[in-house]
Amino acid sequence: MTEQEAKALLIKYEKNECTPAERTLVEGWYIQAFDTKELPEGKVNFAAIETEMWSNINASGIQPEQKTIKLWPRISIATAAAMTFLVLGLGIYFFNARYSNHQFKIASENDIAPGRNKATLTLEDGKTILLSGAQKSVIIDANKLSYNDGTEIISIPRTAALVSTPRGGTYQVTLSDGTKVWLNAESTLKFPSSFAGEEQRKVTLKGEAYFEVAKNKKQPFVVSTDKQEVQVLGTHFNINSYPDEVSTKTTLLEGSVRVNQTILTPGHEAVLTNGIIKVNKVNPNEAIDWKNGEFVCNNEPLNSIMRKISRWYDVEVVYSHPELKNKTFSGSLSRYDHVSGVLNALEQAGTIKFKLEGRQIQVL
Repeated sequence: MTEQEAKALLIKYEKNECTPAERTLVEGWYIQAFDTKELPEGKVNFAAIETEMWSNINASGIQPEQKTIKLWPRISIATAAAMTFLVLGLGIYFFNARYSNHQFKIASENDIAPGRNKATLTLEDGKTILLSGAQKSVIIDANKLSYNDGTEIISIPRTAALVSTPRGGTYQVTLSDGTKVWLNAESTLKFPSSFAGEEQRKVTLKGEAYFEVAKNKKQPFVVSTDKQEVQVLGTHFNINSYPDEVSTKTTLLEGSVRVNQTILTPGHEAVLTNGIIKVNKVNPNEAIDWKNGEFVCNNEPLNSIMRKISRWYDVEVVYSHPELKNKTFSGSLSRYDHVSGVLNALEQAGTIKFKLEGRQIQVL
């Protein structure tokens, strides 16, 4: 591709005249331009860039004609740097013109910020402590409670406590045995201040959490939800057990766990639906996308995606037509964007529109 051809393609994109394949290429340039900070030195070989880009797109299995809508392709770092130079060199104006008119069309004055560190700690006697949003983690000890930077919260020992994140909140908890737990939005973890003298290290979860369990062969770690029990000795796993989800999902990243009577190995997920467990081979990193600051979609129905958005941005979602819930998307979105950025990215990816009024998202 020559520089002149690249310019022509950008102009074509600005006029909304690109084919689905051309749009995929250009939007790959756009996204990588803002993800990459360094520019390549010397003259850019546009023909080589085009060949590598299409090679990466084909390898990723993108088929614009399919019903599943791809948000963007994943390309190599080298290609990303070249694309950055290409977009900036040819004039990011085209993208700015297009996105300045549309990027905040959904919401400008009433845009909603993403969730943040926010949680409450409830002690056994009913006392509630609002945890600091400037901190990200609370450390549980039999003699005191403190933040990860050592700041003490309370020095009176308690036998049990409960950490809850609201909609639009997330927090990390380090238990007395050294186990680390990351809580997603609208989740609750109940635990004792000490596991000393107990046969098991048992906690209770409602919502979603990622666990890095401290190893202790003599004292198994048990996570109880309203539908299942997960038993481990020391491992990394994620549990999604929201009341509004049809299934409870337990995804194993490292080690071994037993879900009810089913043993999981790394890279597998136990899906519990109506009392029946089905084990699937999965990419476990997709299950902890929220912990890594992303919404990762893989042929995921819009209804499922919007439930995540609803919890993270604390919004209500309504559909103008029920069939819209079944549209599927693949790709990833940043959980650090304002809600308008996420919604506009979904709009750009397919034939769907959103309207934001207050804290309600209308799917049109």
